[in-house]
Amino acid sequence: MNREFIYDFLRRHASYKTRKWLRNRSWFAPVTKALFGYSVYCKSYYSDQERMEAASGEVIADWVVKNLNPARVIDVGCGAGVLLQELQKRHVAVLGVDVSEAAGAMAKAKGVPFKHFDLTAETEPLPGGPYDLAISCEVAEHLEPAFAKPFVRKMTQAAPCVYLTAAEPKPDGDVGLHHFNEQPNEYWIDLMRQEGFELDPKATSAARETFASRDVINYLARPMIFLQKRIVD
Repeated sequence: MNREFIYDFLRRHASYKTRKWLRNRSWFAPVTKALFGYSVYCKSYYSDQERMEAASGEVIADWVVKNLNPARVIDVGCGAGVLLQELQKRHVAVLGVDVSEAAGAMAKAKGVPFKHFDLTAETEPLPGGPYDLAISCEVAEHLEPAFAKPFVRKMTQAAPCVYLTAAEPKPDGDVGLHHFNEQPNEYWIDLMRQEGFELDPKATSAARETFASRDVINYLARPMIFLQKRIVD
């Protein structure tokens, strides 16, 4: 019986209230990381994510195609491939990368090109570049702080435009599953600036306004859009 099967079984048989209580215990992340590793990102985790994000993926894909007009996109930490499937429908060439085997199986089942990639282990750039756009939604906070700068560097090496969402600390102290590095937006803006990228305030505001008006799920509704500084200038 493999670790993913065990964790998936436990997750499916625990209520959301119980899971929320557990993940907010200080011991939960280090213990489950030691016991289960990346298997915490299991099939039921992505099935729940897909159910919550399906409608939002359509809205985001429409906005990305209309306003950023990418021909080639990489999604770093693509999960089950919901957004990439929508971009494919809009005739964008895509590649998804993720550390989770469950994510890979679900993305491939949608016909989304996928490669396994561990952001904490790989020293090479992201595969298949260059791209017009590098996307990463709700992945950065899952990396421990030591990997924040290498993550940003990989994103900026992959494309001249980066679309990023990352969980911010909540007033009530609630944290997501294996959120090792929740930070305010300014943290990521500063790291991107160190790599020669600047926040595009016009595009960022336009995306957020559109997503708020179209009921995009809250954690995907606050993207930051970055451009290489020479492009912004």
